[in-house]
Amino acid sequence: MLRNTAVLILSFVSLFHSEFLFGEELKFSLEKTIVQVNSINSYQTANYFEGSNETNNDQRFYFSIIETETLLSKQGSFTINGKTKKINFESNLSVSTINWGSVFNGIRTYSFTIPANCLFKFEYHTSASETIFLTDIFKDGINDAQDFFYDITLPVNLEASFRHRTEKKSGHFVISSQDFQPNEECLYFLIHPKGMEPNQYFNDWFIGKTKDQETLNVALLPEDLRNLAKKGKSLELAQACYKYVQDNILYLDIENGLNALIPRQANKTLINKYGDCKDMSMLLHQMLQSFGFESYLSISKTSIKKDTYDFPSIAMANHMIVSLIWENKIYYLDGTEKQCLFGDPSMQILGTEAFLLQKKQDPYQKVPESLLFQPKLSFDYQFYMNEKSQPAYRLKMVFQEKFALIFRHLHNFNGMDDKTQKVVDYLIPYDHKIDSSFMNEHQKTIYVSCNLPTSYYNLVNNQQYIDLKCLPEMGKLMEVVYNNDSARFAADFNFSFDHLKFKSGFDTSKNIDFKTNSTQSTFDMHLTKENTGSKGNLVNYWKTYILKPAIYQP
Repeated sequence: MLRNTAVLILSFVSLFHSEFLFGEELKFSLEKTIVQVNSINSYQTANYFEGSNETNNDQRFYFSIIETETLLSKQGSFTINGKTKKINFESNLSVSTINWGSVFNGIRTYSFTIPANCLFKFEYHTSASETIFLTDIFKDGINDAQDFFYDITLPVNLEASFRHRTEKKSGHFVISSQDFQPNEECLYFLIHPKGMEPNQYFNDWFIGKTKDQETLNVALLPEDLRNLAKKGKSLELAQACYKYVQDNILYLDIENGLNALIPRQANKTLINKYGDCKDMSMLLHQMLQSFGFESYLSISKTSIKKDTYDFPSIAMANHMIVSLIWENKIYYLDGTEKQCLFGDPSMQILGTEAFLLQKKQDPYQKVPESLLFQPKLSFDYQFYMNEKSQPAYRLKMVFQEKFALIFRHLHNFNGMDDKTQKVVDYLIPYDHKIDSSFMNEHQKTIYVSCNLPTSYYNLVNNQQYIDLKCLPEMGKLMEVVYNNDSARFAADFNFSFDHLKFKSGFDTSKNIDFKTNSTQSTFDMHLTKENTGSKGNLVNYWKTYILKPAIYQP
């Protein structure tokens, strides 16, 4: 989340998406990439660029070579006042960084200075293996050049399939801006043997890279898990496997080249107690398979990837999960997210897509946009007059499902009671006392008692008015349960008030269900990504119309 939890993992980086950084004022007149594919495991590129620096300042330009390529040569020149000089490249600068668009990849960066008011051109040549990395072409190229194109030559036994196109390309072909469909910013493709479908090749390629890995040594698993497995397959056993990976494997997301695509052997991850998304997925997948479950390693994408993942291009994906099929239902399991209940898609893949490797029918699956366990938050207020004849209340706060994971996460650290106190102090910024609290897998309950400060009540004509600004601010609630000010999944908030009477004529047309009887009033709010947040109508309506004085009614 990024991240709101530990997220991105798989490094799917394309040849045509090396990272370029340059001054905003540089203008490119030409961008040309020539790709000569020799075999499924060998290709060379020649990359040409021409442009100008029309500013009065020197500009620094950077280009990067991903670790799956070898830089064969580089050269360039700039022309100023009719004189041409060779570009002096600064090299040997190694950078390993996180690119959140394509996740992680090691890169080697080269740079040079472009003088003010000059023309420049440069080129570099590379060689590489694994044509699986040839996956995308951007409509405007890398540098928004006025003239850009990609020139590709394939051997007779290979062809290229393109997303959303039935036509396949072979031999020599050129891609330019005219080849893009309306509203298509990126063209995704896959080079594969002739006569083989892209999905099948993608499957075979990945499985071929892992076929020699040893199977899981079940004896390395904890005894309680093995004892549970002796009772046979059950959803409880699947949950225990998932929880084991969540709780015991430390998530690390730094990988390069093919290591960012191919998982480690499950036994090694089990012994190391750490791994990235693909390592954790391989371990969980083999655990489930060893106990007889129908399980699939699944290439997936996080929500940062905007295109629908419906084609086997590694540029479209950046993550790996496990898909468990149990009683004709698919459970999408992401061990990298600690605050995730079994059965709920993790936040980073909610509403995205996954490709289930080796699944013969319907390998592309839509990850649900909603959580299996609907999160709920309820605040139950019981107002009364204390011994000083001043308004007071007892409050029962209940955080359910994903909201309860906040407190389970806190429980993993020392000082659980202290951290719970801080959460309550944040929500109730005046004098109060936590009477007790309870927690289980799906729910955290906190009991609070409080004497209202005088600023929150007023006596008028023998009638006591309670100002509902004593409620926790909606923005603070959002920050606690969502880690920001807006919902990222649907949830229900419920507020109930004993011995409060609201004014008549309340408008219930703003996604708030209001109910009242002689002794109790309740508000039910359904939160969605669209109606919450600092600009959402629900939160604004709550502030404007609900946080008003109500009448205390004994």
